[in-house]
Amino acid sequence: MTSNYDLPPPSADALLISQQLSAHIAKRLIQQNAPLSFAEFMELALYHPEWGYYQTPPIKLGAQGDFMTAPEISPLFAHCFAQQCRQLPDPLTRQILELGAGSGRFAADFLIRLAQQDTLPDHYYILEISPALKARQQAHLRLHCPALLSRVTWLDQLPFEFSGVILANEVLDALPAHRMRLHHDTIEEGCVNWINDAFEWVYCKPTSPVLTHQFSALCQQYHLKDTYVSEIHLRQQEMVQSLATCLSRGILFLIDYGYGEREYYHPERSEGTLTCFYQHHRHANPFLYPGLQDITTHVNFTRVIETAARHGCTLEGFTTQSAFLLASGLLSLAREAESHLLAADAFKLHQAIKRLTMPMEMGEVVKVMALGKNIETFKELKLTGFEGTDRSRDL
Repeated sequence: MTSNYDLPPPSADALLISQQLSAHIAKRLIQQNAPLSFAEFMELALYHPEWGYYQTPPIKLGAQGDFMTAPEISPLFAHCFAQQCRQLPDPLTRQILELGAGSGRFAADFLIRLAQQDTLPDHYYILEISPALKARQQAHLRLHCPALLSRVTWLDQLPFEFSGVILANEVLDALPAHRMRLHHDTIEEGCVNWINDAFEWVYCKPTSPVLTHQFSALCQQYHLKDTYVSEIHLRQQEMVQSLATCLSRGILFLIDYGYGEREYYHPERSEGTLTCFYQHHRHANPFLYPGLQDITTHVNFTRVIETAARHGCTLEGFTTQSAFLLASGLLSLAREAESHLLAADAFKLHQAIKRLTMPMEMGEVVKVMALGKNIETFKELKLTGFEGTDRSRDL
């Protein structure tokens, strides 16, 4: 990872945003005279309505932002999911809901591909809580597929009941997580305090007995040693519960960085998965430039399926991003696209495919999970994206 000293300085305007957010959090810490849980700090850093990372207008993702998501790398990512959705029974594809649509690239590429196949949904919903990102999505769709914009509706909360397909790409990893530590046989929570005019880690009694119970059980099950640090994802579990509850019938696709539980809490992964992204630099200091950097933790997919199963969902598939894309026709789609490209653009396409599929890039660490609910009557249901490599054993 990049060290703090290798990071480029922010602009004066960006630095002012970070200073205002830092002052706001510091004032809260001083007034309450007690640390914040890291989940609370992460919530403020990413989602504060005025200065949070995802709430302010500057570009966050893409070549000019802080990180690249798969839809930003190549439209083939969305085209593969369009191929998969095209194979689902008609009643399930009339409504599609995308969570956290980023720049809007996935939605545009996905809908354009479905239009080419004459399989457009009746409604495409986007759940987006960031006004800045919502405006960017609307502008992108208006520019690239204006004829399809009438099918798109933006939501600010999950519908009470939804029947169809739900897509969530890199949503769970951006939810606030609790930082936990085993120290001298005692479970402690990593919290944040304001010390000597800077944010610092302090380890305290866990803020919830649920955290103690879950992390203690993990320490015993996986024989974790003293000073082991990792995360517990109560917010991820709450989100999965909400999604499973609102889905009355259909398929939920979750695409995210993550592992099955055995791999997530492997004894050698002793520092957890907390990662920050700032101007395409990857580092591990969440206190640097609050409001100007993305903060993420990987997903424990075992806990995801356990939570979803308690609310009526079944596991329909679990594999790597690489395996899913290849099984969904990535290479044939690439050949189709390449036939219309100049040599330089074809080279860029090949590089994009490598980033999406290579083990050292996104191919292995990003997983794709499909959850189904009340779909037993659809005998013709096909999830070919999971036919290549089954990784459900990892759960």
